[in-house]
Amino acid sequence: MRDLWSAMDFRFSEVLRFDLCWALAAGFGGLATALITPAAMIRTVPIAASLVGVVVGAVIAGIAVQTAFMDQAFLRKIKAIGRDPARYIAPFLFTAFVGIIAMLSMLVLSAMSAKTLQPILAIACFISSFLTVWTMGSLLQALSTLVQFIHLKVDALDVPDDIDLGNPVSK
Repeated sequence: MRDLWSAMDFRFSEVLRFDLCWALAAGFGGLATALITPAAMIRTVPIAASLVGVVVGAVIAGIAVQTAFMDQAFLRKIKAIGRDPARYIAPFLFTAFVGIIAMLSMLVLSAMSAKTLQPILAIACFISSFLTVWTMGSLLQALSTLVQFIHLKVDALDVPDDIDLGNPVSK
């Protein structure tokens, strides 16, 4: 887990984006819905779980495709400019992480009914709604990073593959 946390080492400004605002709005919407019509919130669990599952699957596929394009020559170029290659998959990792937590929260919510103690149901609905919408919204940031990665790959075409990093080759 330590490697995952270090790969997702975001600055606060990278977390405080529009998708977090959407998630907060959805969380409070889920809370209000749980207080007004609890059965309606319970009915959304299968749909939300399906959507989050699709997003997590797509994100994992995106990570696989992106890392497949990180061959040795490209990684040498990334190292030469002082960048960490994990930076380009970090938003995907974050989305997958939030998505998994969202699925766990929906698992808890699916075990509840409209007759569950209202404060407990309301808190569970807030958390589940918040994490579900944050998962879906953070996919946009991941796609933005994918576009940056494609631009970086194109820029790397102008740099020779046998770039010298100043390291002696050991035999």
